[in-house]
Amino acid sequence: MTQKFKTIARFRDLPIAELAKSKLESDDIPCFLVDKNLIGINWLYSFALGGIRLQVRNEDAEKALKILQDDQAEELSKFEAEFPAVEQSDVCEKCGSSDIIMTKGSRKAGALSLLLGFPFVFFRKRYKCRKCGHTMKPKHT
Repeated sequence: MTQKFKTIARFRDLPIAELAKSKLESDDIPCFLVDKNLIGINWLYSFALGGIRLQVRNEDAEKALKILQDDQAEELSKFEAEFPAVEQSDVCEKCGSSDIIMTKGSRKAGALSLLLGFPFVFFRKRYKCRKCGHTMKPKHT
């Protein structure tokens, strides 16, 4: 006995298609994504193929559409996002900003070694404040 499948939604991007699929699977509706691997390799194929197609069995199509159209924004708004407190090691020593990025010296060492023809190997990590430009060494705990 062969089962007939129906396309109930089309998606341009793979992550959104996977979210819709997992929403249906959490409600015990078997489904699959057509062309997800091809579009996952090169997302520009999405336009040519008509997107990633979410398919379900014909008998599950109506229920699946209702599940996908169900807006749960009101339920989600009840939950407050909890963020961890900022630790002293996560702020700039000079200005106190928490806008810090990690820089690696290995890129500069690699470029210098290509230029000079001598292999430099440095694996130093530094933290740089985007606000004031101050550079800091990592604090070891």
